[in-house]
Amino acid sequence: MYIVYGKKQCGYCQRAITLLRDRGFDFTYHSMDTKLTKLMELSTSYNWRTVPLIIKVESEEEHFVGGYDDLVKAIENEALEKDD
Repeated sequence: MYIVYGKKQCGYCQRAITLLRDRGFDFTYHSMDTKLTKLMELSTSYNWRTVPLIIKVESEEEHFVGGYDDLVKAIENEALEKDD
């Protein structure tokens, strides 16, 4: 499962949501448009300055993914690992 923190007017946020939806992944999207303090806290804790800020949750453990490009790479790597 993925958690996506983003903003409504962010093209990369929308691409991340579309990618996850099209590939059939479970995800939760949190709009941070009115939660800028919380977004700053997340940005600081993950040392990430842009949206989307994407986290993968596996076995109740959170793993920081990064942004949209990082999500694409993670999904591609996951697909390659399944093919091996």
